Amino acid sequence: MNCELCGKKTSRTTTVSIENSEIEVCDECKSYGKEIFKGKGDISSKNQILQRIKNKKRVGRSSEMDEINKKELALDYSERIERARIEKNLTQEELAKKLNEKKSLIAKLERSDMRPSDDLRKKLEQTLNIELMEKIESTSTKKSESSKGLTIGDLIDTES
Repeated sequence: MNCELCGKKTSRTTTVSIENSEIEVCDECKSYGKEIFKGKGDISSKNQILQRIKNKKRVGRSSEMDEINKKELALDYSERIERARIEKNLTQEELAKKLNEKKSLIAKLERSDMRPSDDLRKKLEQTLNIELMEKIESTSTKKSESSKGLTIGDLIDTES
C-alpha cells in the first residue's frame, strides 16, 4: 500500500480526515489529520453519502418550479422585447420608466448585450405581455458501446 499523502510505500495505513476528506496515510503522516476509527458495521462517509442520495425522496416541489426547470430564455429574447415595445408604441425610455430601470438597460437587452435577470424578465413579460421563456427540447444521446460511459463522440450527431 502507498500513503495517499506522501506516496511512501507502507505495510499499514490509517484512515484520517484532512480537510473533510478521508484518506489512507502512513504512520508518519497520520498526525496531519484526525484519525477515523471504524468499528464493525460502520459505513465510510462515501458510502453514507451514496446511501443518502439513493434514499432521498423528491420533496414537494411546486409544479411551477418543474415548469421553470423545463424552460430557458428564448434565443430571440432581444427581438421579442423590441418588437413588443414597438407594438405598444413605447420608446426605450418610456419602457424603462414603466419598469423602473435605466434606458441603457433596455438598449443592452435589445442588442443582446445582456440577458435579463429573472426579476427583470418577469417584469418585461408582464409589462409587454410577452413570453421570453421557451420549452427545452429534450435531446437524445447515443449509448456508448463501452462500459466507461458517455464520451464527447457519443454526444455529436454524426448523421447530419
